[in-house]
Amino acid sequence: MKYIVYIFFRFLVFLFSLVPFPVLYFISDILRFLLKHILRYRSQVIKKNIAYCFPELSEKKRLEIYNDFYKNFIDVILESIKGLSSDPVKLKNRYVLKNPEILTEHYKNNQSVIIFSQHFNNWEWGSITLGLQTSHHIIGIIKTISNGYINQYMKEGRTGNNVSVCAAEDTSKLFKAHDGVTKGIVFIADQMPYRKGKHYNIDFFGKSTDFHKGGAIFACAANYPAFSIDIHRVARGRYELELIELHPSPIEIGPESLTRLYVQNLERLIRHNPSNWLWSHKRFKKVIEY
Repeated sequence: MKYIVYIFFRFLVFLFSLVPFPVLYFISDILRFLLKHILRYRSQVIKKNIAYCFPELSEKKRLEIYNDFYKNFIDVILESIKGLSSDPVKLKNRYVLKNPEILTEHYKNNQSVIIFSQHFNNWEWGSITLGLQTSHHIIGIIKTISNGYINQYMKEGRTGNNVSVCAAEDTSKLFKAHDGVTKGIVFIADQMPYRKGKHYNIDFFGKSTDFHKGGAIFACAANYPAFSIDIHRVARGRYELELIELHPSPIEIGPESLTRLYVQNLERLIRHNPSNWLWSHKRFKKVIEY
C-alpha cells in the first residue's frame, strides 16, 4: 500500500511539473472551495486555534482569518509539490533572501549558525533554494516520514544545491561531527513537541505554551549565533526572506531565553499576517478539546 501511495505521489509531482504557475493558482482556487466548503477540512480545529490565540477579535475578524487561511494553505501545498520538479536556480527568483550578507562575517570566520524557521507562508522552498543564496552549507533538520519510499524521495529532493537534510533523531550526531563544513542548521520549531520533557513552557499569545527545546539547546551548547528566518509573501508564488538575529552568543542567555526570543518573533509574524500560519494542526491539544 505504501508503494502505491508513493507512485501516486510521484505522479502528482510529474503532473504539477507540467502546470505553469497561473494554472497552478487556478487549481488552488478550486481546491480551496472544495476543502473549505465541501470537505470542511479541519474546520473546527482551525476555528478553535484562531479563537484561542485571538479571543479579543470579533467573530467577523476571526472568520476573515479562517477564510484567508485556506487560500494560503492550498497555495503552499501545491507550490511545495511543484517545487520538487522545479529548476532551483529559477525558483530562487521567486524565493529571495533579502539580507544574506548578515551571515558573511560568520562565514569568513568559519562560524556555523543556527536558523530557526516556522510553518509560516511557504517554508518548503527553503530546502530547495536557500543554499543557493548563502555561503553556509544549509542543513535542514526534518522529521522522518512514515512512508519510507516518500521519505527517501523527499530526502533526495531536498539534497543538492548546497543543501542537505538530517533526520531529527540524528541531530546530536550532526553536532558532534567535526567535518570542517561551515553550516547553517535549520530547525522548524513551532510545532507541538512530540516528546515528553523535550519542551519549554513559553508565553505565546498570553498563554503558557509548550515549544521544542532541542534546537535552542544545541545552539547554546555549540554557541552558534542564532537567527530567525522570516518568510514574507510579496505576491502569489513570490516570497522575500529576512534573517533576524535572535542572539549572537546564545550561551550567554541559555536555551530557554533563546526559545523565548524565537517565540516572541513568531508571535510578531503571526499577529502581522495571521492567516499565513499553519492553523490546521492540533497545536494546543493540551488545553483545547478538538
